[in-house]
Amino acid sequence: MDRSKLPPLQGRRFDVETLQYNALKLARQADKGPTFLRHHGRVAYVVMTEEIFDQLWPDPRRAWSIDEMPPRILQLLEQSLQEVLSSTGEDSDT
Repeated sequence: MDRSKLPPLQGRRFDVETLQYNALKLARQADKGPTFLRHHGRVAYVVMTEEIFDQLWPDPRRAWSIDEMPPRILQLLEQSLQEVLSSTGEDSDT
């Protein structure tokens, strides 16, 4: 059985109770790799960016929440269109 290639967990653990003060630090640290988020002193969540999560669990059937769906779908559409346009080169009128 192969081990998954997880990025290393970050050292600092943030508390949910002080999240309003540390949200920016947590976001920066989660951008580098998964990090812990504690609730009442216990590790309750592992926070990571969507890009890292997609690398760890690439599942096209995964659903997003209602709040996240429209911007994420728009971002995916724009990325796909850019890839198609860059692969075709010049615009062709057919």
